[in-house]
Amino acid sequence: MKIIKYAIKNKQMLVLVYKGLPRIIEPHIVGSATNGNEYVRGFQTGGTSSTNDYGWKIMNLKQIQLVSLLPNQFFSKARSEFIKNDSVIKNVYATL
Repeated sequence: MKIIKYAIKNKQMLVLVYKGLPRIIEPHIVGSATNGNEYVRGFQTGGTSSTNDYGWKIMNLKQIQLVSLLPNQFFSKARSEFIKNDSVIKNVYATL
C-alpha cells in the first residue's frame, strides 16, 4: 500500500503481478470500496492482461502478488478519462 500511495503522489509508474500476470500501470487512485475490499485503479500501459488489452483496470489489492516502482518511469498528469469520483473506490487513500 505504501508503494502505491507513493507512486500516485509522485506520478511514478508501477510494475506489479496481478492474478499471476505482470503488468505496468500508471496508478491514479487507491482506497477501499463499501464492501471493505481495497483497490487500485490505474491505466495499464504494458505487461500482460487476461483480456489481452491495455487501458483502465481496477485491481483488488489482495490479488496483487508483487508491486514495485518502475525506476525512472513517470507520467506527467492524470489521463483525461480519469474520474476522481470513482464508482468503486469510496474511501480514498491517495489520488491524483
